[in-house]
This record gives sequence, structure tokens and C-alpha cells, in this order.
Amino acid sequence: MREKLKYFIINKAYDYNRGIYENMKIRGSGLCFHSDNPSGVGRFMTRIFDAGELENSWHRLIIRTQDCDPSDLRVTVYASEKNEMHFRDADITLYDLFDNPGISLEEKINAYKPFIVRQTSGVSDMLLHDVRGQYLWLLIEQYSSGASGAGLVDIRVFLPAVSWIDHLPAIFRSSDSESHFLERYLGIFQTFYEELDWEIEDMCTRFDPESAEHDFLKWIASWLHIRDAGIWTDEQLRRLVMNAVRLYRIRGTKEGLSDIIELYTGEKPFIIEGFNIKEMADSIPNGKMLLEMYGGNPYTVTVLVKPGNDLEVIRRLAQEMMPITAELNLVELDPYIFLNNYAYLGVNSSLGFYRPAVLDGSSQLMLSTLGSSRDSGTENDENTVSGNSDDIKDK
Repeated sequence: MREKLKYFIINKAYDYNRGIYENMKIRGSGLCFHSDNPSGVGRFMTRIFDAGELENSWHRLIIRTQDCDPSDLRVTVYASEKNEMHFRDADITLYDLFDNPGISLEEKINAYKPFIVRQTSGVSDMLLHDVRGQYLWLLIEQYSSGASGAGLVDIRVFLPAVSWIDHLPAIFRSSDSESHFLERYLGIFQTFYEELDWEIEDMCTRFDPESAEHDFLKWIASWLHIRDAGIWTDEQLRRLVMNAVRLYRIRGTKEGLSDIIELYTGEKPFIIEGFNIKEMADSIPNGKMLLEMYGGNPYTVTVLVKPGNDLEVIRRLAQEMMPITAELNLVELDPYIFLNNYAYLGVNSSLGFYRPAVLDGSSQLMLSTLGSSRDSGTENDENTVSGNSDDIKDK
């Protein structure tokens, strides 16, 4: 029913960097308000779009935002038939002014005033049928009251102008030439039709974990019986969905347990299987110490993770991947050494030098030190093992 529309789109960091922004910063694939003050105005001027032909009629503008009400937006639309303008007593092109880093955004806004064709507030979707010209660009001002993450996500400018009134008999078009009431009325239904058409065209992206939006990503996760999808960030959930089939194949193995925890924490855990401990304890002196730490049950699996993670979440994930006959022992490593406890050189401890404590009111005593000084009055270069926690001052 309609001819194929062309459009310009801004929805990633590269696109935003081709424009000019003030009091805003790029975060992910969007442009968010950013200022020293919690409230204020963020401004973004798009690059200049070139339709490639004179007397072009533009069709529609759609601005999608995140955590930002349309009433907080003010949009200025600029259009020009020629790529020429007068600035500071000289003739330059529109692009020369736009690309000049020595001219502030405020000066550019003032210089472009003669090209303003429309200014609106509180609107994020508008028809541009009355906007004509080969060149078009936008200034979007976002008023923020301190909302975290509020910003621009997707900007699309469609061309050429297409109206359903063109499909009606000439008598209807001629009678509507002045008021344009019928054209605007049909535009309501045309908008719904076009949006549904675009949704159908982009449906394939809803099934791709790499491009699916948050709600669709959780929907895909439910197909794979991934429970507690809310504990994952979008990026973590994407990786989990893409690796779900492989993880199900190695479920119940050490590799599967390690991979699922690494997906959540970003680091590989340390996994000790009980039967290995039993064999080692029988073959080394003081092997009983290992049995006290890791237990003597050969069906126990000890998982060591670094501090700063949610242990309850890791426990649920680990139990999903554990064999039903195995018992889980989840341990959060301390960042210092205690004898007969979980201490690993280079993991949560380090190799240093022994230094005797001096009670002079300014020296510091390390939390854990193994070794002794043969000469209490001098430093000893003997290597010792020490914890890496904060030092404790002597009183």
C-alpha cells in the first residue's frame, strides 16, 4: 500500500560521535544526560542528513528515549535546500560550520537559526510532510531532573514524504489542499500501520540473543528453562543464552560448574574435588589438615570464589550444575592468611619480606607473618609469606 521508505538512523556510539553533544555522555548504545549538577539541560545536534535530491519532502521523525518522559524533550528541526550559508562576514558551507571544533555549540545554534522550520516540545514522534529541502538536521534538548540513565536511545528520520491521501481519488486531495485535515486524520492510521510493518520486518532481531531487547531476551531465556533470569545483567544473560546448549551438555561435570560460575562472576573459580583430597591426604605429611578443611567425603566438591560476589546466587547456580549425588562446599576466600585455612599463594596471599615490628608509634604491624628474625635489631631479608590485607597500626 505504500512505497518503500528510506531512513537515517542514530542508535550507536559511532552515530552520536558524528554529532555534537553538551552535558551528555555516551553510555552503551545511547546518549545519556551527564552534568556536575543533578538537573539541567543536555543538548545533542545530529549530523546533517543529505537526501541526495532537491526539493525533497521529509516524512517522519521518531525519537526513542530511556527513563525520559517525552515532555522533557524539546526538538528543533532545521532544513535547507542549499549547502551554503553566511557566517562571520564569509560564505561557508553548512558542513564547514558544523565540523569546526573552534566554534561552540551555542554559536552554531545561533548561526543556524535562519534554517529553523519547526520547534516542538513534549513530542517524540512527528510527521514532517511540510518540511522540504535536501538537507535536514536536528537539535534535541533533554531537560533532566536528576533521573539516572535518562537519555536518547534511537533517532530515525524517514523520507520521502508518503501520505495515504495520495491513494484517494483526486476530488478528496483537492478538497484537502488547504486545511490538510484529511491527510492528518489518515496519518494516525498510517502511523500504526507503518510501525506494525517495521515490527514485522525487524522480528528476526527479537529471536537473536545478541540483538534482542531486555524483555525479549528474558523470553528467549524462558525457552531454555533458565530460571532466575533477573539475577543476570543483560550482557551476562546474552552470554548464558548463547552458551546454554553447550552448558546443558556438560551439566554435572567440573567444566560445566566452572563455566556457569565464570559467566556470573567474570572469573574462573577454584574447584577441588573430594576424592583428590583423600588421595593427597594419604600421601603427604600433615594430611589431616586437608581433611579438616575440605572434609573426607569423596563426593564433596569445594568451590572457592573471590570476595565481592553474591554467595547465595552462586550457590543456586552451582547446585543447578552439580551431580545429584555430590555435596557442595562453597567458600569465599579471605584476603589474608590464617593457618589451617584456605590460603593460596598468588590468589589471596603474596610472598614478601620479614620486617620486625617496632613500637615507635608510627610503624605498622602486618596482620599475618610467618617466620622470625635472627637479629631483632635489624631487618632480615629472609622471604616469608604474609597476608595482603590492610596493615594494623601498633598502639
